[in-house]
Amino acid sequence: MSPMPTATQPTLYRIHPVSFRDGNGDGVGDARGMIAALPYLSTLSIDGLVLPQALAAQDDAAVAAQGLALWYCDGPNHIRRAATPQQYLRSPLALEVVPFSVEKLVEVLNARRATLADSLWSTGDADQPRVVSHWGQGNLRSADAFLTLLAMLPAPICLYQGEELGLPHAAGLQDPLGAQTPMPWHEAPEQVTAGEIHWYQQVAIEHRALAISRQQHDNHSTLRYCQSLLALRRLPVIQQGELSAISQRNGVVRLLITHQDQCLEALINLQPYTQAAAPSEATLPLAWQHGAQQEGHQWVLAGFASAIFTRNVNCESRGVTHG
Repeated sequence: MSPMPTATQPTLYRIHPVSFRDGNGDGVGDARGMIAALPYLSTLSIDGLVLPQALAAQDDAAVAAQGLALWYCDGPNHIRRAATPQQYLRSPLALEVVPFSVEKLVEVLNARRATLADSLWSTGDADQPRVVSHWGQGNLRSADAFLTLLAMLPAPICLYQGEELGLPHAAGLQDPLGAQTPMPWHEAPEQVTAGEIHWYQQVAIEHRALAISRQQHDNHSTLRYCQSLLALRRLPVIQQGELSAISQRNGVVRLLITHQDQCLEALINLQPYTQAAAPSEATLPLAWQHGAQQEGHQWVLAGFASAIFTRNVNCESRGVTHG
């Protein structure tokens, strides 16, 4: 059996196996390829995997050896934990914020605020348009904003494969296959082995420049930003805290999370243009910023940028710095 996640609010990763990673060179994703990718998933601070079906016993053991729990989909909106099948979560965010608007997003989160931890908060899966295209109107910069929104929720969350790379939908939004194209593990054919050439040829052209092999060496990439965000999620203020307030003004969403004498405030600009956004006095003077600048006493957020302000929270051990 898989171990229970140690995180109070786990971070899960949903895999579409046939398009995740090819382990035997036939051009189709398989369990062998997924097992080979477990070290990569570990760098994301993932607590568990969400799969459409059970694994073989030896593969189950390999996942457990990496400290990851297994969850299975019993339908588009029902996910159960393998170790304790009677425990399950429903995923409300992607299905309820349709059509997407900032106002609708805040409305849904406020309506569920008291029971936030009872649901699995996700932005998509293999049968839905990718969040960058659906919510961000195709703007690649929007990936960082939506990752911040998801990561800062004091609740179980789930990333669909490729969201950590900021992949856009690979076809028209009504094409269900647009979220099922192969993961871009390598940037160019000369970087892959002979058995992976066929796989690379299936990768969407618009995804190749966003390949893992490229992003993992770029300190400013969406992948590296996601790694920092998910590490930050392991702080007690998120794992044991509660969403005390959520609001939005002109498309800038404000989340306030509290735990005992600690608090964390996230300002997330979900618009493509620069806006002013000042934190509350409760969380000054510390901040971990991403794409934000301070002008006098005012914070300015670039389009799709975020700033995370903290009080009595030590972020330095998580690989992030204070502004």
